[in-house]
Amino acid sequence: MTRALFVVLAEKGHVHPFVGPAQELARRGHTVAFYAPCDLREPLARAGFAPERVFVGATGAPPPDDNRGASFAALVADPERLRGWIGAMLVDTVPAEVERLTQVVRELRPDVIVADPMAYAAPIVAARAEIPWAGFSTSLNPVVPDTWDSALIATTSALPRAALFAEYGVPAPQFRVSDCLSPWLNVAWTTAALIGREVPDVLLAGASLPLDARGDEVEALALDDRPLVLMALGSQIWHQPRMFEVVTAASRGQPWQLVLAMGGLARTFAAPPDVRAVAYAPQLALLARARAFVSHGGANSVMEALAHGVPLLVSPICNDQPHNARFVAEAGAGVACDLARAEVDEVRRHLAALCGEGEHRRSARRIAASYRAAGGARAAARAVLERCRA
Repeated sequence: MTRALFVVLAEKGHVHPFVGPAQELARRGHTVAFYAPCDLREPLARAGFAPERVFVGATGAPPPDDNRGASFAALVADPERLRGWIGAMLVDTVPAEVERLTQVVRELRPDVIVADPMAYAAPIVAARAEIPWAGFSTSLNPVVPDTWDSALIATTSALPRAALFAEYGVPAPQFRVSDCLSPWLNVAWTTAALIGREVPDVLLAGASLPLDARGDEVEALALDDRPLVLMALGSQIWHQPRMFEVVTAASRGQPWQLVLAMGGLARTFAAPPDVRAVAYAPQLALLARARAFVSHGGANSVMEALAHGVPLLVSPICNDQPHNARFVAEAGAGVACDLARAEVDEVRRHLAALCGEGEHRRSARRIAASYRAAGGARAAARAVLERCRA
């Protein structure tokens, strides 16, 4: 049996895509462990993983409040501060994590490491320990065309990543946007139906959904029979009052019901009586019946919506989100719209089109069918066992 160590980052969108493949390996009788920079034992226990096999990284503390809400919204709106934050996350934290992860690898002696390819400590430790590793991307970075340009691409290209690896005697790997590419296996949670082509050396596995509980389940919302529009802006970047306000105004008097998952804003947002404003919504359960999804374009949210055949209105804010919005729009599975500036009438027209039976829904359903055919979490787990052998 194989011992697999999953190395993840702290935020939900960087953890959830690993749950399904890890559950599949465990079902097959393999030993599964997790490593994260903060303590994820409680949520991963709810997803079925033994707490004693969830290792805590160098800091051990949850992400600071500055990494979410109003302070984080202000940070990402400042290009210089955002560049500094990206550099700190990708490069500056690596030495401490290399030291701690090396200890865990010596204790656990895994046969394979399955890592978020933005967690650069993982490929460094894997190379030094001569352990194969697989990259399960939590973005669409591995499939971004070389011809595209963005602020994130410019920022990551300027980081001293080759020098970082050289400090540990590890040859510089190939990078694509934020991701470090593996010589064994790279998985992107998508298919050619969304991105328009196959990509050499990248397994397009469809959608990574949990096989059992994911660990973030909350109480179901009581909704009526009207079509549902869900709006959520992720676990970090939810403090966008104007974006929620314009969607709420655009939904007034319309035939759909609106659910807003808005983090701490839910405590103070003046939602109309027929709008449900909650801090955290059961996203997978709601997407199973939603007609449209309004999103910031986080890769995990886009993947989950398209896996359910739900068209999107994507309003990208930072980082890889403009890439994801472009993929969605070019595939016809939704629209890109800047909710920080859009007028109410424009947003209403977009939502009405998304809730209908037009091209956006047909494209989203076509992508959903391709995701099911690609195999998802089970296909990725199988690829780890087939390709990542020392």
